[in-house]
Amino acid sequence: MIGKIKNSLKLAAVAVAMLSATPAAIAEEYPEMKLRLAHFVPSNYAGAEWEQWWADEVEKRSGGKIKTKIFWAGSMGGPKEILKLTGSGAVQLGATAQGYFTREMPVAGNASIIRVHKTAADAAETWKRWQTDPQTREDLDKNGVVALYHQGSNPYRLFCTKPVETLADLEGLRVRVPGAPYWVDFLSSMGVAPVSIPYSEMYGALQKGIVDCAFAAHEQAVSGKFYEVAKYAIDLSFGSHPVWGIFVNKEQFNEWPENVQKLMQDVSDELMKNQTAESAKVAEETLNVDFPKHGVTYVKFQEAAEFDEKAGSMVDLWSKDLTERGYTDAVKRLEPVLRKKQADFKG
Repeated sequence: MIGKIKNSLKLAAVAVAMLSATPAAIAEEYPEMKLRLAHFVPSNYAGAEWEQWWADEVEKRSGGKIKTKIFWAGSMGGPKEILKLTGSGAVQLGATAQGYFTREMPVAGNASIIRVHKTAADAAETWKRWQTDPQTREDLDKNGVVALYHQGSNPYRLFCTKPVETLADLEGLRVRVPGAPYWVDFLSSMGVAPVSIPYSEMYGALQKGIVDCAFAAHEQAVSGKFYEVAKYAIDLSFGSHPVWGIFVNKEQFNEWPENVQKLMQDVSDELMKNQTAESAKVAEETLNVDFPKHGVTYVKFQEAAEFDEKAGSMVDLWSKDLTERGYTDAVKRLEPVLRKKQADFKG
């Protein structure tokens, strides 16, 4: 009996030793790499924690061999510079929003459409479909980058210095909008006065009265402390969006071993799955915990159906613009994706 126990313990010890050795053995397969990632938002901005998670996971799963240093808040280049910096090889990795590059990437840069995606998962699904499209791949190739992923945001809404409840309240409302091209035309048709300013200037613009409202997912507005200068969160959803993600220098990426490429893509795929699942919890906490804590009033917009009737569809603007610019084939492939998401959004 004692002999059998000893043998069992020996076998268990061997098994433990083998398991202990596995991470090191796997890690030895990866080269030592020190990467730089230029990020366009501060580390405390809602959603930015996922790029840190990505860097930490890649390092952990490579056994500490692949380390990524993140340069936050545009410290290595502004949001509209990061794509070029990454494509030129000045940095290996860049995190910025596709919507800033609608001219450089006519299809890849035009995935953010108002009132189309109901949830973060819907927006992420659209980006996954975009990534497989030939025109998106051509857009990325021309800019010398590979797109690993894009986060899906919670619905964008208004965060304002005064209540907004009706279409009449929208008239003349000065709203900060991101760089996506159709947003200005779409909102202008509603009587809104769109103001294009960088994210870094939004707090000051609200504080000084340059704008009446900021456009963001509510947790983004909370992380930016907009509640200090604007106390009204409007419930009208402008839809979720593929917001930002990591681009990699294509030439360097293709030179890296296949297992490095696979590791980065595996972590990216897992990030998209985890991030979208977590988004609903974040939205609920923002509404039920953060708003009361910071004295934010949640305002119900009373005329959502009337809004849609007056505004029409931004997908129409998207389709018309890309068709006129010669991307008819891409429109034929991708428009059904947007139409389906839009129908689900309104359903």
